[in-house]
Amino acid sequence: MLRKLFVLLFLSAVGLFAQTESSFKSSSNSLNSLSSAMSVTIGGTFIVTGTFPSVPGERVDQFVSRLLNEAKAEKLAMAKEPEEKLQLMNDFEKIANRNIKLKRKNGSEINIDLEKFRLTGDFAFNPYLMHEDVLIFPDYDPKIGFVTIGGAVNKQTIFQYVTGDKFSDALMFAHGINPAYENVNEFKIVRLSYDGSKEEVQNYKITENPELKIGDRIVVVAEETGRKDYKVSIKGEVNMPGEIPISKSTTTLRELIEKVGGFTSNADLNRAELIRGANVFKSPVFSEEFERLMMQRMADISEEDSISFLTDNKLRFARGNAVLDFTKLNDPNSEVSNFIVKDGDYIFIPEKVELVYVFGQVQFPGYINYSADNGVDYYINLAGGIGKTAKEEIYLVKGKSRGWKLIEEDTKYTIEPGDFIWIPKEIPRTFDYYLNRITAVSAVIGAVATIALLIVQLGK
Repeated sequence: MLRKLFVLLFLSAVGLFAQTESSFKSSSNSLNSLSSAMSVTIGGTFIVTGTFPSVPGERVDQFVSRLLNEAKAEKLAMAKEPEEKLQLMNDFEKIANRNIKLKRKNGSEINIDLEKFRLTGDFAFNPYLMHEDVLIFPDYDPKIGFVTIGGAVNKQTIFQYVTGDKFSDALMFAHGINPAYENVNEFKIVRLSYDGSKEEVQNYKITENPELKIGDRIVVVAEETGRKDYKVSIKGEVNMPGEIPISKSTTTLRELIEKVGGFTSNADLNRAELIRGANVFKSPVFSEEFERLMMQRMADISEEDSISFLTDNKLRFARGNAVLDFTKLNDPNSEVSNFIVKDGDYIFIPEKVELVYVFGQVQFPGYINYSADNGVDYYINLAGGIGKTAKEEIYLVKGKSRGWKLIEEDTKYTIEPGDFIWIPKEIPRTFDYYLNRITAVSAVIGAVATIALLIVQLGK
C-alpha cells in the first residue's frame, strides 16, 4: 500500500514540475518577443499616424498594408451613414504608394516605391524595417497628381506622378505594349496648359524616353486591331452546333452553315431564326430604358397604343430577329445566303414538329399530330371538344410569327405544323354584375336626359 502511495506522489510531482517548466518557457518566450519588438513611426498623410510596433524581418509593404487594413476595418465599422463610408473610401484612394520617405535612425533616407515593388518584385523599393524607423507619406490628390497612359498597352491606367518619372515608368505601370498590336512605333504626350484651356501634343518615337510632367496623358499610337474573338452561337438541328468563330463583318450566313456541316434531316427551316437583339446594345450609356425614352419623346400616339408599343419595343430590344428565309440558303445568290452575320448573333434551327397544340377551353388540351387535309374543327374534336365555359371565339396562333387570327365560320384556314389553337373562357357574370352595369348606364341616360331638358327649357 505504501509503495503505491509513493509512486502516486512521485508522478504528481513530475507533472507539477513539467507544468512549471512549460509556464517558465512561455513567460521566457513572451519576454524575448517583447524585447525583440521594434517601433516604427508613420507621419505625413496616412490614414493613421503615430508610433506602432513592428517585428524583425518585416518589410515596409507588410507593415503599411497591415496598418492600412486594420485602420480601414475599424473606420468603416464605425461609419454609420453611406455617405460617410463613401468619403472614407475616397480618403483611402488618396494614400500614396510612391515617393514615401524612409528615415533611418542614423540619418540616412531611402525612397520607397511600393507600386514599383508590386510590379517588379524588386526589394530595393521595399526594404526591411529597423527599430525607430520613420515613414513619411507625401500628400497625394489623384485628381491632379496623376499621369495616364492608354492606347496599345496591356492595361490602360492612371498612376501617381513622382518627380523624375519617364515614359519607361509609365509603360511599366501599363504592363508594357500589348502584343496584339503591330507596328507600334510612336507615342504622344498630351499636355494641358496650367489653366487647362490649351492642349499641347508632343510626338515621340517608341524608343525615346522623355521625362514626364504631372497631369500628362500618354497615348501609345497604333491602328486598332481587328484580330478579336468574333463568334456566332448556333444551336439546334445542325451537324456541329456550338460557338463558331467568324471574321469581322465578312462571314455570310451560307458560309456559317457550311462551317457547321449543314442542317440535319430533321431541321425545320421554316421556323429557323437569327436573333441579334440585346447583343447589339453593348454601350454602357445605352440601355433599354434610355431607348424607350428616346423613342417616346416625340411620339404622338394614344394611351392604348403606348401600352402596345411598350410590349413590342421590349421584344425588339430583347431579341431583334432578322427576317430571313432559311429555305433559300441553297441559292448562293439569294439575299439570305449573303446575309452578313455579326459577333454575338444567335441562330436557332428547330426540329420539325409535326404537331398542333390545342389549349384553353377543351376537354384534353395538348399536342395533336398534324394532318395536312384537316381544319380547326378536326383538332378541337381530337382534344375532346369545346367545354361548357368556352366563349364563342376561337383563335389560331401561327407557330412562326405568333400572329393571331380569329376563326370565322365558313372560312377555311391553313393549319401548319407548330400552330396553336386557343379557345378562351367565358367569364361567369353574377346578377349583381348586370345590376351594377344597368345602374351605371341608367345614371348616364338620366344625366343626359336632364341636360337635354334644361336646354329645352332655356330655349323657351
